[in-house]
Amino acid sequence: MKRDTTNNRGFSMVELIVVIAIMAILAGALAPVLIRYVNKARLSTDIDTGKEIAKAMMTALTEEDIRDNAVVHDTTPQAVEDMDGNDFKKEVYDILGQSTIKGKSKKDADGAKMENGSPQFYYTLDADKNQVTIYYGGTDADHQIHPVVGKKLLK
Repeated sequence: MKRDTTNNRGFSMVELIVVIAIMAILAGALAPVLIRYVNKARLSTDIDTGKEIAKAMMTALTEEDIRDNAVVHDTTPQAVEDMDGNDFKKEVYDILGQSTIKGKSKKDADGAKMENGSPQFYYTLDADKNQVTIYYGGTDADHQIHPVVGKKLLK
């Protein structure tokens, strides 16, 4: 028995509206999950970048001439972009293979906006003790990346 295809005109308007409604519901349910995933991936990348900054600073401190140029900031965190000591800063940036260092994440692990408007890396340095501490998005222990990761950055 042959099927009559002369009256087959495609989907009805109701069927199309139902399909579009289902797609809108799925998109609405998945969008927040995908946005959280993207934010978490950016934050994870920034944490890894902070650890690389710490390694680069420690490596730069092994060279005596560079070490003598490093300015000690052992109590007040400084922005990495404003790093003191031209030779020290140049060496750290050369080790990282970067000309600028900026974070990509806009929110911390709790979903709160980063302090100071834009995500930024901070550091404290005591060259005599070979101690480097790296922070991201704030300068308190909750925003610390190195030597331990603070609770505002890790979940």
